[in-house]
Amino acid sequence: MLLRHGESTANAGDTFAGQLDVPLTPAGVVEARAAATGLARWRPDAVHSSPLARAAGTAAIAGSILAPGLPVEHYSALVERHYGALQGLRRDDARERYGDEAVACWRRSPGGVPPGGESLEMVHERLRPYWHQVLGPLLASGSSVLVVAHGNSLRMLLAHVSGLEVSEAVAVEVPTATPLRPEVRLPAR
Repeated sequence: MLLRHGESTANAGDTFAGQLDVPLTPAGVVEARAAATGLARWRPDAVHSSPLARAAGTAAIAGSILAPGLPVEHYSALVERHYGALQGLRRDDARERYGDEAVACWRRSPGGVPPGGESLEMVHERLRPYWHQVLGPLLASGSSVLVVAHGNSLRMLLAHVSGLEVSEAVAVEVPTATPLRPEVRLPAR
């Protein structure tokens, strides 16, 4: 099960957070609880999260409801993409500074790299070891895992999990605190 964090202060401010460590808003806390409550009959064997506060907070809330006492394991591979020069900028300000076309390319083109940041293809590659060495083997053993992360890292993880091309995964909408149940294609051994 994949879960994007609840609303963060950057989401509420329409700001590029990237790898800035911003917290959940009160609405984001409510979203995290609601997402977990909606999954109440499902019990994960493991909870994995990005270490960034908005994902870690969501994972802690969801984990306490779905699997009390189960520790949340943090993986740096799950952090949001680095938005470089865009981090901390409001989206409107970024478009004004760099232009609509450039910002659109950086946001959703697989190879688009914001100045000083990461492309989605780079995030996909960053997630490859996590998929092959951690998550894939757990799923292959029959374990159920809740993965809490960020919109872009979840899109790229979804490419690994479901066998999608990166160009297909970039088009997937990943709303805050809405569980995704992807069709899993286990890695070849």
